[in-house]
Amino acid sequence: MVDTANLALPLLAAAQSQKHVTHNEALFRLDALTQMAVLALGQNAPPTAPAAGDRYGIGTAPTGSFAGQAGLLASFDGQSWRFLTPKAGWIVFNGADGFVYAFDGTKWRKLTDAIAQLQNLTGLGIGTASDGYNTLAAKLNSALFAARGTGEGGSGDLRFTLNKQASGNTASQLYQSNWSGRAETGLSGDDNWHLKVSPDGSVWREALVANAASGAVRMDLLLSGRAAQANGGAFESDFDGSTATGIVLSDVSAVASANALVFRKGGATIGSIKLAATGTSFLTLSDYRLKQDRVPLGDALARIAGLKPCRFAFKAQPDCVVDGFIAHEVAEVVPEAVSGEKDAVDDAGELVPQSVDVGRLVPLLVAAVQALLVKVEALEART
Repeated sequence: MVDTANLALPLLAAAQSQKHVTHNEALFRLDALTQMAVLALGQNAPPTAPAAGDRYGIGTAPTGSFAGQAGLLASFDGQSWRFLTPKAGWIVFNGADGFVYAFDGTKWRKLTDAIAQLQNLTGLGIGTASDGYNTLAAKLNSALFAARGTGEGGSGDLRFTLNKQASGNTASQLYQSNWSGRAETGLSGDDNWHLKVSPDGSVWREALVANAASGAVRMDLLLSGRAAQANGGAFESDFDGSTATGIVLSDVSAVASANALVFRKGGATIGSIKLAATGTSFLTLSDYRLKQDRVPLGDALARIAGLKPCRFAFKAQPDCVVDGFIAHEVAEVVPEAVSGEKDAVDDAGELVPQSVDVGRLVPLLVAAVQALLVKVEALEART
């Protein structure tokens, strides 16, 4: 009997008797091999109660009715098992795991494992469905991007690129909570790097901007240490004084002196803190070219007499007695040395304290000493 080359279907011979037997055998094989789906691959033990049409891919250690048929396809025709030898390229659906397999001439391999490239897809969904806007969508618990090592033909580097069309467009990463935006990083509307945050997905605040041209970093509000919310300032630092220092400014250069902090108002420098090997200088604006209506400081002694220095302890540290002034009393003599208003409170009724810049008293003290010097010289001239 002659069989076909691919499916081994028996052919009818001339003058053959009982041609229906050969014809039916060919139909049985076609029924077994066409639109092929098996209940399992690698099945070693035959089922105890097979149904007509059941098909299996036999494993490497078959038993019972499958004995001696390792690697073959088994098809039950309702009466007995028929065994077919798979050929390279045959494709089968495995009902046990839902995957499609292809026979490579030696073993069955998942069809997905043989896919080396996917090009020009219009949509891809992993664990979810893509749509017209999110043409790549993934629903998963974790993802890994690992560099291809030099031993694998790679460079060992890993770079994730986000490219936008032009400066005015956006290339960013958006972080959401329950589908509501909370943070966004990237090039948002320009070529500077932005970090934006939102409490509700509607109101957004820029937390950090890195300028692409200069490399300068802008932070409108900076909290450090344990601080979670600024108390009205742009910089807030909570620290544990028993174990740490709040802020350290170190000049690592070899110059004689350098500005550690510079203070500006309206774009103009008004003061600085300068570091030198001999100490720290606290400097305030005093250039004559910036001043007008200059007159000598008069009545210095009388004004000094109006100051009321005293000794006291702060309520917060009652065991420490110090020398000093009471702010509102100083304001009566040198008002520019005092900040705040007497007895002021905020909207919650909390105390808003006054403070004194004792450095503002120095000109008056110098003038008073000079006035005393004149009197001393006059007395000495009489004797």
